[in-house]
Amino acid sequence: MILQDAQNTLQRILAPMPLDLFLDSTLGQGFVKVPGDARSYRAGLLGPEPERVILEAFADLAPHIGSHAAEPRGPAPVVEAVADMGAFKAKVEAFQALGYTVRVPQPRWLSPGLGEFLAALEFLLHKPATAEAFWSRGDAKAPVHHDNYDIIVVQLRGRKRWFISTDRSELQNDWESVPKGPPILERYAEVEVGPGDLLYIPRGTQHRVDALADSLHLSIGFVPLTVREAVIAVLDHLSDLDRPFRESVGQRLASSVRKNDFGNLSPKIRDGVARLLAVCRSDDFVAEAMQRRSSRTIKNLKPTSAPKAGGAISVDTVVQQGPSAICHMMANADKIDFSHPGGHIYIHRGVEESLKFVAETPRFRVSDLPGAIGDDVRVALVEKLITAGFLDVVA
Repeated sequence: MILQDAQNTLQRILAPMPLDLFLDSTLGQGFVKVPGDARSYRAGLLGPEPERVILEAFADLAPHIGSHAAEPRGPAPVVEAVADMGAFKAKVEAFQALGYTVRVPQPRWLSPGLGEFLAALEFLLHKPATAEAFWSRGDAKAPVHHDNYDIIVVQLRGRKRWFISTDRSELQNDWESVPKGPPILERYAEVEVGPGDLLYIPRGTQHRVDALADSLHLSIGFVPLTVREAVIAVLDHLSDLDRPFRESVGQRLASSVRKNDFGNLSPKIRDGVARLLAVCRSDDFVAEAMQRRSSRTIKNLKPTSAPKAGGAISVDTVVQQGPSAICHMMANADKIDFSHPGGHIYIHRGVEESLKFVAETPRFRVSDLPGAIGDDVRVALVEKLITAGFLDVVA
């Protein structure tokens, strides 16, 4: 996937909202509804029969479904493996008959379109994205809650009414803290959605949902890069270069916590923060830190397909980037770090021109690889990228 492809994919999902408006002025600011209809591109993210797509994946999905209900009519049924598609359908209906909405986890691999959408989002944000499907009957109600991540909701089937807080979100961190009490929805807007409609809701925004008819929607979760994460990236980079950041300071931490006495630690922290501020005055240092952060982030993304075994490759073989291939390149004096979901490829800088070509060219013949290298190196490089899952052979 190249940058233009990722932008085009996300623009198709957001239309008619401009992508620039979403990235520059919408993220983190407040909820937005983008109207659509059943003919829109996003309405088909799980294909023309999304319920059937889910049911056919019974072996993988049934043992992992979740559920929620504001007004359940009884205990939730047992979550378990099922024997076939019919048994999975009966299990879903058993949940729904008691007022539960069934949550289907991580359906990104069920549909090429959904996988491409998530990969495009990950490519543009350099952050992971997840997907869940929510399947309800017409009488289902979800309790008041907030999510610890931003969500893009795409309604596939039926209609729902969302009650969304109009208060500005505090964009809470995602770790647990002392609860303030039951969530309360005081000032809110009522937003009705149907097939093809899209909602964006920033993390931390209180909301609840009522199904108005049998309903199925996708929820895409992600957290854009925060200032906190950018500062951590610079700190991580400095800690690789500055030994004092890697030295132990908490040998007697339990005693310090018990006494609430950190007097021996405070001076070291202040000194470290001062050194961090000093290096952050250099834009080049910040850039190096962010490049290294992206390398680690892309590597930590989950591969969307299993790596393929190397086949018979020649200079005449035509290959293409996988539908959700993402990469990031950086280098030192000797080697290139080509990171991709699931791993790194460290390779000699002699193939730098070829690797840049691979990263920026969706489809090519092996013999097209540029650079002062032999055909044997071209073939070996392509075989390595196929094994890594970045390239596929075009039949």
